[in-house]
Amino acid sequence: MDRNFFSKAVAFYNRFVNLLVIITIPIIIFTFVIAIGIILYDLRLFTAHIAEGVLKIEYEEGFKLLIRNILNLFVLIEMFRVFLDVIEHHRIRKRQILEAGIVFVVREIILILFEHKSDYLTMIGYAVILLSLGITYILMEKTYLEFKRFYTPFSSEKREQYKSTYRKLKIKRAED
Repeated sequence: MDRNFFSKAVAFYNRFVNLLVIITIPIIIFTFVIAIGIILYDLRLFTAHIAEGVLKIEYEEGFKLLIRNILNLFVLIEMFRVFLDVIEHHRIRKRQILEAGIVFVVREIILILFEHKSDYLTMIGYAVILLSLGITYILMEKTYLEFKRFYTPFSSEKREQYKSTYRKLKIKRAED
């Protein structure tokens, strides 16, 4: 294959991705505006019923809906962070995907407990998923910190100390 063909293919791909980003950003912003509008509408309905001093079963359902919509907004924010990272760095960071997964699982656990629909097998399943996501996140952070510590540049003092030690060892080997 011709090298020129590959460069044209990559340029076409980059233009296509940029076009998708241009189309997707207004959709995401519109989604945020709608989500916040829904939350404010649910909050207005719930506070209106509290102001009347009457709490009925349907108002409790309205409160559950309000909580569900707020938790959905948190998941949406995490997914938007992942999308922004893709736009900015042209890659998907595993750590942010894990954070979004953890937020989603916690959202599901809160909704199940809040609605009193908890089944022990379901809760065990969510606990296993949350534990595995948490362990993976911790291990990724640990390896990242070790990577940063190992590959950070030395200070000038440390560099000179290592050079002098190396010279001493070199002289010592030459004498032997």
